[in-house]
Amino acid sequence: MPQFDYQQLCHFVLPEQGGLSVETILKRFLHLTPREIRHAKYIPDGIQKNGVSCRTNAVVQTGDTITFRYAQKCPHLSEDQVLPVSGDSAGVRILYEDSDLCVADKPSGMVCHASHGHYSDSLTHAAASLLKTPTAPSELRCIGRLDKDTSGLVLFAKNQLAAARLSRQRESGALKKEYLALVHHPFSEETQKETIRLSMEQIPGDDPDSFDPSGKRITKMRICKEGNGLWATTHYEAVLQDPFWAVVCCRLETGRTHQIRLHMASIGHPLFGDPLYGVRDGGTRAALHAWKLHFLQPMTGEPIDLENIRTHMFD
Repeated sequence: MPQFDYQQLCHFVLPEQGGLSVETILKRFLHLTPREIRHAKYIPDGIQKNGVSCRTNAVVQTGDTITFRYAQKCPHLSEDQVLPVSGDSAGVRILYEDSDLCVADKPSGMVCHASHGHYSDSLTHAAASLLKTPTAPSELRCIGRLDKDTSGLVLFAKNQLAAARLSRQRESGALKKEYLALVHHPFSEETQKETIRLSMEQIPGDDPDSFDPSGKRITKMRICKEGNGLWATTHYEAVLQDPFWAVVCCRLETGRTHQIRLHMASIGHPLFGDPLYGVRDGGTRAALHAWKLHFLQPMTGEPIDLENIRTHMFD
């Protein structure tokens, strides 16, 4: 049976909030969803007023303290649960960690989640092994994964409540991630800073373009008519260029599969090394790096801003 630790959120009732129900306080000021509130009813002392369990329809008064408790699986693992980090995971670093989340620096060539052939060398596994308090990989929830070839910042939630709140930030746009990409050809002065709004769809599995030269089925996207696929918006700005290439900073309003790679190729600037949407240029991988991340700490609301510039970022 899994063991649980409990953490809590508290709210001190201000004069203008007196007379509201506990449920209203939980929703309006602790930003909890009805589902999260329902779950707390099954936790011992899950919802309290002034240290005493209460119902959600209880009325609060000025000076009351409302406490919401939520469960988190105990991170303490037995020796057989903590797997060693393989050599392929040696490039991973933890750039930020608190009790609810962590941010890892992912090297290119590593998958985010465990999958066939990648059971002990995924980013999730490596990050779990590197935390201050070692955690089972299954307890980390990736908030916005990166493609295998893409390097950079990846956010993980450590508990279900943090995952739900960070996912809502991602959907609302409060969570922002920026990428740097090395692309072919310089931009004209008029096109150095633009927005690409083009719908995308996955190429069907029976289409010849959905197979690589060896005959292996691959995931590949294409531009489609507006209304047929998934709308996608990419804001980009060329920050450095010479007569042959450019480095662009990209910010996404949507997080579609291969969005930057396909959008940049569609305007004549494919990523260097991109085997799907680019040209044969000698590159070993699509030159894309997630370098900047902004979000709010899911429990306190404190803004968190991280940047990660590497040497040899596109190697």
